Amino acid sequence: MKFIFILLIAELITCTGARAQDDVVSNDSLVHLIRSKYQNFSVEKLKLDNELLGRYLPGETVFDSLRNAMIDEAEASRNRAQMCMAYNYISFLYLYYGHKTENEEQGKANADRCLQIANEAGLDEYKIVSFLRYAGYYRRKSQNQKALDYNNQALALATAAGNDSIIAIAYGSIADTWDNLSNKLARFQALLNQRDFAEKSGSRILILNSLSGLADFYTDIEEYEKAKDLYADIVNKGREWSKWVNAINGMRGLAKVFIVQKNNKLALEYYNKAMVLTDSLKLDFYKINVNIDLLNYYLNSEDAGKSLAYLKSTPAIMEFINKYGIQDQIEKLNAYVYFSRKQYDSALYTVQKAAPVFYAKEGFAEKYFFTVLWAKIYEEKGNASEQLSKLLLAKSFADSAASLDVQKEISEKLYEYYDKTGDYKQALQYYKQQNIYRDSIDNLSKQKDLVSVEIENAGKRIERQKLQEEEATRTRNNLQYMGITAAIATVFIFLVILGVFRMSPNVIKALGFFAFIFLFEFIVLLLDNQIHELTHDEPWKVLGIKIIIIGILLPLHHKMEEKVTHYLTSKAHKLREGLHLKNRKSGEKISDV
Repeated sequence: MKFIFILLIAELITCTGARAQDDVVSNDSLVHLIRSKYQNFSVEKLKLDNELLGRYLPGETVFDSLRNAMIDEAEASRNRAQMCMAYNYISFLYLYYGHKTENEEQGKANADRCLQIANEAGLDEYKIVSFLRYAGYYRRKSQNQKALDYNNQALALATAAGNDSIIAIAYGSIADTWDNLSNKLARFQALLNQRDFAEKSGSRILILNSLSGLADFYTDIEEYEKAKDLYADIVNKGREWSKWVNAINGMRGLAKVFIVQKNNKLALEYYNKAMVLTDSLKLDFYKINVNIDLLNYYLNSEDAGKSLAYLKSTPAIMEFINKYGIQDQIEKLNAYVYFSRKQYDSALYTVQKAAPVFYAKEGFAEKYFFTVLWAKIYEEKGNASEQLSKLLLAKSFADSAASLDVQKEISEKLYEYYDKTGDYKQALQYYKQQNIYRDSIDNLSKQKDLVSVEIENAGKRIERQKLQEEEATRTRNNLQYMGITAAIATVFIFLVILGVFRMSPNVIKALGFFAFIFLFEFIVLLLDNQIHELTHDEPWKVLGIKIIIIGILLPLHHKMEEKVTHYLTSKAHKLREGLHLKNRKSGEKISDV
């Protein structure tokens, strides 16, 4: 039985793309930068305010103070786009830390205000992100169909707006909803679309986020080598582009895959690399994620008790838990450790003590996993009636969450329970149910369909890259043609200038010879592509047409070269002398007057 402790902090995505991670600065330095450089409220200041706000947790005094200041400045500006931006940032943060009901409600309230302003001012982009916030809010509450409805509205508006960045973010959100609904095929298609539009947008942060989503997906479907390739790509690109949080996330992703593959040595190596990078960059506000990864690692190891030792040796985790207000997770951790050590009475006492807090939560997923742990404790104690009671309660949570994966899982557990207790009628019922859920999941995630979608997307990406390369080649060639044309014009202007002055005829003839070679070779170059298209690259046809063209151009070349050179060597300088004589006579008449 695997035990997942808490969700980890990820990089924040906003309507403008994502939080900046190019310049890694401390909190104090960031505050100094904001105060010294941005005296007046602006979009740039708002982005930095959001960066600073994201380093604190809702409920902290600093967070509340920064949030209030951001809202006051945005409202005072009366700039509707900046007001929407502020409320959107705040909504995202509250929903991200949605473990508490009050945070979820604050997130929705700020999204409501963002949508209200966007509707009044006709700001379609902020309507879209408000719908994405609603989707996140309803996913938190396990109301996945409502979340999907808002995702579809956001995606329709984003597509109509034609903003590639917004479309990429919308696809990322709907992929999360499809994940909750156990629809792997739809999730995969959404993730591929997210990557496509992220690449079109050119936003590095969106590209890295899309790769992360695909890597997580491949991990879920046990395509571990593809997942590792993507995580490694994230690490490399993150370093190259100075997107350090993404680079760290890539390392964490690699570590998790190696854990699943039972390669604990490499897993710890990548966790250590991530830890070293956070330390070297002084990313103290982000280091907690790696700490919690390691806590999960020890909790899921053969000796779950190591997790308590690690927790005691890392005070930052308890500090984070207390600030975040999730002390109930420690009770769940303790219960699992007691369970793993076969101290079932202590485990039972701990879950009973924590139960009121867990069952007060609105979302069903966490209630489900907590109740399954409780049922497992009763099973090991040999209390079959209480075990059944908890399994049925867990089934009600699974049905409310509407997740096929957990519905299949609880059906399997109930089948095993009834089969073990000899109630074969009920066992058969749940056996049929688990097969129904399994078939539904298989229909939504057929491997051949996933491969087909992947191949189709790969074909489209290759075609798009080919078009982009052709466009880049065409642009480069056009620039070169313009440069050559300018060079030829410059050569002939230079020839005329030399002709006006007294220059050696041999010099002019030599320069004229090369100038006309330059010109006529350029004409042949311009005709070359048309010749190859016309002849389909058949050598004898190409040769024949080029012989004809050269036969026409060669005598023309010699004739024009002869005429121009003669004029420049024998007449142009005489024209200059005539003009000089005329000017001198005119000057004499003026002096006589």
